[in-house]
Amino acid sequence: MKHVAIYHNNTDRSEFALRQPETDADKVAARLAEAGAVFDLSVFHVTEGEFPDDPTQFDAVILTGSPAFIADAHDWIETELDHIRLLDAARIPIVGLCFGHQAVLAALGGKVGKVGAWIFGATEFAIHKQAPWMQPTQSTLRLYAANAAQASTLPDGFELLGGSQACPIAMTAKGSHIFTTQFHPEMDDRFIAELVEEYASEMGPEVEKMARSSLQKRAEGDVFFKWVRNFIETDRTA
Repeated sequence: MKHVAIYHNNTDRSEFALRQPETDADKVAARLAEAGAVFDLSVFHVTEGEFPDDPTQFDAVILTGSPAFIADAHDWIETELDHIRLLDAARIPIVGLCFGHQAVLAALGGKVGKVGAWIFGATEFAIHKQAPWMQPTQSTLRLYAANAAQASTLPDGFELLGGSQACPIAMTAKGSHIFTTQFHPEMDDRFIAELVEEYASEMGPEVEKMARSSLQKRAEGDVFFKWVRNFIETDRTA
């Protein structure tokens, strides 16, 4: 059985967050189970300084989202970036979601910045390239989003797997050991609807209208987590 670490990056301690029945790590675990993955999961609350002594002891590491920004001066972010570099050097599989995606790209030489406009609700992007683990194949993917920052350049050695006009770098890979997305495949329909309501006053009327309208079509996080299952289970011994 694969031993997988989940780095829980979420810094939200608001009343809204405290009312939620699941943490982001719980959401990831639930989506993996729904995708048929059978992994031994270890959760690390990294925002509180809880990191494994040796991240390379795991078969894979999943980095969750967070309202934190990659340039925030927090010790835990610097530690996570160091862990990403160690994992990359050891070719240990990494999955990055939203903040995790940004952290991977920033740690390995890409550029991440705030874009000044939210992408909120359900968003669709084109699949530019099919990695071997992306089964079933799709020409587009629709995922839930809640971000006002994104990557603007890829590090050396990375491939662009998917993107859109609003988010050109939406999904990436490096070799067979890194797989990331700017969006939130772990979010379910209930949570994103509540999140839109929570942030409605902050996102501006135009984004709010688009976010509400976007939820008329469900996202395909289930497909993405099948890809994550396949990615982690990939035989890399050759």
